[in-house]
Amino acid sequence: MSETHRVAGIDLCRGLAAFAVILVHSGDETWGVPISDRAIQFRYLFYFAVPFFLAASFYFNTKRTPLKIDRAFWQKKIQRIVVPYLLWSLLYVVTKLAIAFLAKETAQIPQILADPVAIVFLGGASYHLYFIPLLIAGTTLLYLANYLNQVKYSIFLLSFLATVSILLYQLLMVSGNNFNLGAYDAFVHLFPIADWDNIFAQTWRCILVNLAWLIRCLPYFAIALLLQAILRKDTQWLYRPANITAIFLFFLLVDILGAKYLPNAVSELLIAYSLLLFGIAVSKYISNSNLITNLGLCSFGIYLVHPLVKSIVEILLTKTIPQVTQSVSITSMLIYSISSFLFSWLAIALMQRNKLISQYI
Repeated sequence: MSETHRVAGIDLCRGLAAFAVILVHSGDETWGVPISDRAIQFRYLFYFAVPFFLAASFYFNTKRTPLKIDRAFWQKKIQRIVVPYLLWSLLYVVTKLAIAFLAKETAQIPQILADPVAIVFLGGASYHLYFIPLLIAGTTLLYLANYLNQVKYSIFLLSFLATVSILLYQLLMVSGNNFNLGAYDAFVHLFPIADWDNIFAQTWRCILVNLAWLIRCLPYFAIALLLQAILRKDTQWLYRPANITAIFLFFLLVDILGAKYLPNAVSELLIAYSLLLFGIAVSKYISNSNLITNLGLCSFGIYLVHPLVKSIVEILLTKTIPQVTQSVSITSMLIYSISSFLFSWLAIALMQRNKLISQYI
């Protein structure tokens, strides 16, 4: 299978995942307006975005082992991930401060700046930025990939590692010690620290959050290696039309029913990797398309910019179709998300024409 085919399928799924992120953020119980039960259930179908991004990241980062993890490797990661994260964090903080000033709500300023550690290290500048430090933490697991390559790992060993890591992740979730978005802490039941005002507590907080992120990333890492080992032996089965259809139907089935009948960790991983396999397999039948390629290239930028665009869309909808903003329904979520997605895509596509800006999206 050619590289262009492979990229086409994954790019299509990346675009779908970027849209899913926007839809999830297009109406929930925190909006302070009525929300229908059907809208809540509909929103749950789109929580696959971050799991898919993690699965794709670990799969392609472990495709060629041993990895050369040297100074140049980390310089590239810093330039491609860390610097954009810091710049976008600054942008969101400045935007919130500007809105507070313009709205003459200066009392909100101390609240915006109340948790600088979370803003700098844990994605606290905006609700969606936590994914980037999560990905950075998970990247350190690539050292383990090199170690496993040295000891000549087998499919049995990888299966064992995947099973243990899934159990650890499930235990983390059911114990209530997983990463808490909003509070930006973890392991609160094991280490309940109410006061984050001293340096020791803040350092401990960052350590615990990164540990929780590593536990979350570990099964993605292990399954990525296991999948690589399986596909190296035989890939023909993956590209049969009947199997592609079965993989996609399996993705839909687990996405709809998995949370009800499966442990959360198992459901999340099955959804992520079935969509990844579908993206890889369907690539054989997707012609080289500039539109799909552009969608894949813009997906990270769409993820980064969508809260800003969604706020603008909300203002426009309030003035043009006010009834859409007065309650949360499936229709309102689709109007919000489709509009925000298309405007975000357009904005990022235009921004990528500038060589300097394109480095950070």
